[in-house]
Amino acid sequence: MTELAGNPGFAPPKLEQTQSRRRAVALELIATLTLTVSLVVAATAVSLGNRALTRGDFVERPPLQTPIARE
Repeated sequence: MTELAGNPGFAPPKLEQTQSRRRAVALELIATLTLTVSLVVAATAVSLGNRALTRGDFVERPPLQTPIARE
C-alpha cells in the first residue's frame, strides 16, 4: 500500500502559510489606511479650494490705503 504524502485530514496549516497570510493582511491594512488618509486630505484640499474660488480669493486683494511714511 502506498503512503500518503503531506498531512491528510484536518491537520493545521503549515507555519509558513500562516505567516505569509498574516503579512499579506498587514500590508492590505496599511494600504487601506493610507488610501483613507489620502482621500481625506484630498477632499479637504478640494473643499478649501472651492471656498476660495467662490469668494474670489484667487485674485490678490489690494491692500487698504496705508499712510505714507514721512521722514
